[in-house]
Amino acid sequence: MSAELWILVATAVLAVVAIGAALVAVRAARRSTPASPASAAPQRSSAPHRAEVVRFEGRPDDLVDVSPDVSAELAPRVVEGHLVVPPTQQQVVNAALGRPGVRLSILAHGVAHALRPESRDRIAALMRREYRRRRRERLQAGRRAIRAGRPTPPSEEWLGRP
Repeated sequence: MSAELWILVATAVLAVVAIGAALVAVRAARRSTPASPASAAPQRSSAPHRAEVVRFEGRPDDLVDVSPDVSAELAPRVVEGHLVVPPTQQQVVNAALGRPGVRLSILAHGVAHALRPESRDRIAALMRREYRRRRRERLQAGRRAIRAGRPTPPSEEWLGRP
């Protein structure tokens, strides 16, 4: 097999590992968020689009909006006796990106991007540069070890030679 083919195979393996790491990170992030809003402690958000609401003491008319600059469509409201609160941006993103078709589409887009010629060439160049850098470091470390293991003869010490 030629060197170019090895680099291509290594690039493909690297892309698969990167995608796998991304999937693991997404799963870990999803597990760290609370599963149900009822079990989670209420969080105070400093986002300007969310209204902070003081819960009523019996009647639905007693809702008090603390932030007056929130539009009417984003403010929580009571519909047929139930308090309706619009979802946060994070909840919308999680719902949209959690669908299997969307996740597969994202994966396919990433693989297609990694296999484009310009990405392939860039990744191959980065791998080649990293390989050369590590080889250079190994050779330098070997030279330093040889120098350290070889004591300076006493006759050359007074001349200041290494």
